[in-house]
Amino acid sequence: MSSARYLLSLGNVAFSLILGALALAFSWIYFPEFTLSLFKYASQMREWVFSQGMSAKYEVMVRALVDDRQIVYMGFVLFSRFIIGLVIGFFFWLFRGEKAH
Repeated sequence: MSSARYLLSLGNVAFSLILGALALAFSWIYFPEFTLSLFKYASQMREWVFSQGMSAKYEVMVRALVDDRQIVYMGFVLFSRFIIGLVIGFFFWLFRGEKAH
């Protein structure tokens, strides 16, 4: 049973990564102005984090690893995980609701 739960959670993460990429592509194609504003906001947010007095040793490493595209993509992934959680919660509520007496 524990291996099934592990595989289901792993599948949920993989599905949300794919769904996040598809949502980003959809937004990029159909709402380019909105997507551009997200990238600009991510850039501003990244620079704000770096302006808080991070050591140069760590800032170089983080700048090399964190990009505006990654920030926006992770936002879409988190949003898709939230939506998936709502859908799963709805189905659990629907099928495991209280039984009629």
